[in-house]
Amino acid sequence: MKKNLTYMDRDSIKLLPKTDLHLHLDGSISPQTVVELAEKQGIDLVAVSKELGIGELKTGTVEELEKKIFKETYDHLGEYLIPFEFINVVLRCKEGLHEASYRLACDNFSEGVRYMEVRFAPQKHWKNGFGWMEIVAAISEGIQKAADEFNEKPEIKNGTEPEFKFGLILCAMRMINENMGDYFKYLYELHVGMDLQNLSSMASMEVAKLTSMARDEGYPVVGFDLAGREDGFPAEVHREAYLYCYDQGIGTTCHAGEAYGPESIKSAVKDCMARRIGHGTQLFKKRNIYHKRTDDGSKLSKVQRYEYVRDIVEWIAENRITLEVCLKSNSQTLPEYRDLKSHPFPFYLENNIRIALSTDNRAISRVSITDEYERVIDLFNIDEKQLKKLCIGGFKASFYPGSYIEKRKYIHGIIDFYNKTLEDIKKKIV
Repeated sequence: MKKNLTYMDRDSIKLLPKTDLHLHLDGSISPQTVVELAEKQGIDLVAVSKELGIGELKTGTVEELEKKIFKETYDHLGEYLIPFEFINVVLRCKEGLHEASYRLACDNFSEGVRYMEVRFAPQKHWKNGFGWMEIVAAISEGIQKAADEFNEKPEIKNGTEPEFKFGLILCAMRMINENMGDYFKYLYELHVGMDLQNLSSMASMEVAKLTSMARDEGYPVVGFDLAGREDGFPAEVHREAYLYCYDQGIGTTCHAGEAYGPESIKSAVKDCMARRIGHGTQLFKKRNIYHKRTDDGSKLSKVQRYEYVRDIVEWIAENRITLEVCLKSNSQTLPEYRDLKSHPFPFYLENNIRIALSTDNRAISRVSITDEYERVIDLFNIDEKQLKKLCIGGFKASFYPGSYIEKRKYIHGIIDFYNKTLEDIKKKIV
């Protein structure tokens, strides 16, 4: 039960300017949108379900998708990831990606999101006749259409409120297989017998180069990410792609420490020089150090495990590396966090680690950014100063598609708007 911020109800939270920096496009498409896009494209969702072995659909209705695909609970991360291949079937054409992106942006407006970074894996959307730049363009133009409409509001036009802005993050995959889409099917056919890690490294480098090309073409592509299963698929395999992005001035983030221990996070921030970490939930899990050994090959002692984790925590805090924290998602993919009171969120605050509160997958997790802020306020009893730091911290951690000076100016406007909005909220309770 919250003791601080008793005046901050759900409607008040919506009014505050917020970001969503860890937001997967395919995981944020509602069942209603999936059904509508399938109908427009002539796709039989029941047949897709049978082909992929997902959901065992009988009718393909919105209600059935909500029950069998977009479930309320999942047993583990592997089960949580299953719906993505199903959803992506309707996201392999211009119209599907454009409409899905437009609706996602509109959904975020209603939550008070003023800046978001939408991430997607272009290789999952590729098909013969629908190329890389067309994929990026469809998503960018869909969000831009929504942004243009939103930014026509009089209070934004006259400068009273800040504009809505966005960036795009392109994802490579740690683990790949030929059932993930046409691109991966062709990749396997072209490189029969190639080691899987070399194959995935080749694929991630292609995404890294596309990230740079799309940005140079004028699209608001701001970042590169690595997603997928961590265990057995280490980030350092993709070091070349990360170094390429670093040299190109592209923001880097990496899914790490979601379902694997501190070693995964260390690899992301030190081997790959990631500036943000997706989740990082296992950061303080000393018992989940699996491979690190002493010089003589022995397992680490309890003290050595503590020091190992302490070094990573210090590195993250001192280098201002941001954790993209997704509470509802963590509660679904990690059984130990079904009760979010045990989530390491308070330890992030204690260790002065930057946090960007995010949703991960709005539809699959049935969550909004407002829900996430409500959880933080209710479960962890943050105060007014911490709430402001959390909201503004997202803007500061963004990979903003503009110059440093432009970003600073935008953030100053956000801070002014935040202060005024909070003042107005307080006046209503007096």
